[in-house]
Amino acid sequence: MNIIKGFLFFQIFFISTFLSVAQAHDSSDKVLAKKIFGNFITPTQLRSESLGKYNKGCLNGGVELPIKGETWQHINSKRGRNWGHPSLINFTKDLSQKVADFGWMGLYIGDLGNPRGGPTPYGHAAHQVGLEVDIKFRKPASLDLSVKDSHNDQRYGKPFFKELNVVSKNQTAVNSNWTKEHMNILKAAAQDERVNKIFVNAAIKVWMCKNAGAEDRSWLMKIRPERGHSEHFHVRLKCPEGSPDCIDTPLWNKYKNVDGCDKQLAWWVTDRLKPKKKIITKTVKIKKKYKCAHARCYLPEDLPKACLKTMHIEN
Repeated sequence: MNIIKGFLFFQIFFISTFLSVAQAHDSSDKVLAKKIFGNFITPTQLRSESLGKYNKGCLNGGVELPIKGETWQHINSKRGRNWGHPSLINFTKDLSQKVADFGWMGLYIGDLGNPRGGPTPYGHAAHQVGLEVDIKFRKPASLDLSVKDSHNDQRYGKPFFKELNVVSKNQTAVNSNWTKEHMNILKAAAQDERVNKIFVNAAIKVWMCKNAGAEDRSWLMKIRPERGHSEHFHVRLKCPEGSPDCIDTPLWNKYKNVDGCDKQLAWWVTDRLKPKKKIITKTVKIKKKYKCAHARCYLPEDLPKACLKTMHIEN
């Protein structure tokens, strides 16, 4: 009799647990995906797999990057965004060791992703499939900062960690904070076969195009201009083996040169920065219903179907 009671108790417990988890993400509630994925503190205990697009996906079997290591320290660790696919964790550690060749003791590491990937509550459109990491331009003076000193997030009070901005105020050139060491680190990252792209402020790439030398410039094509990114660079890895549902972003193939140092790059630091002309018209403006297509607005059902399973797994 006790065995039967025990079995019935187990069944009731299992069913109630499953229902509670499923009901927690009822699609009718219209809970944003960023809120759901931002609240996970554990990964799924499945094999490591990146699912979907970099800006619309999730992660199974995430691995945590320790807050501190011999050659790195994670900044803003209270965010809990120090998780990624094993390939990203390995890459981050490898690059932090490689910078010793350029006179650095290691790297200050910014955001990776949530334990289960997916949209972050704030700050990023991508970083969703466990294959992206932000790396600070500030050269570490210590890799043993206190929790207080390793945060610059206004959400946790007065910022203490000081970012290093390497771009001029007018966004057209690098400033005196930029060094050749920075380029050497970016080059080392770009030459890694695991890397898909690296996003930097356009002024940084302009400088690199002028100073990278004439030999083997193909790695420069991976260095892509982007808004912001004047205090850190953003590394995106290729989809790893064992992730058939991961969608790579192709390296642009419309360039006739091998390095991406062309008129389009020049546009980023010239015409793009010019104030937009205001066009005054007498036409009646019709208010259009606003539709957000950004990660901050995604509902769970906007993500790949496999991510719904990732959401509902209870560890």
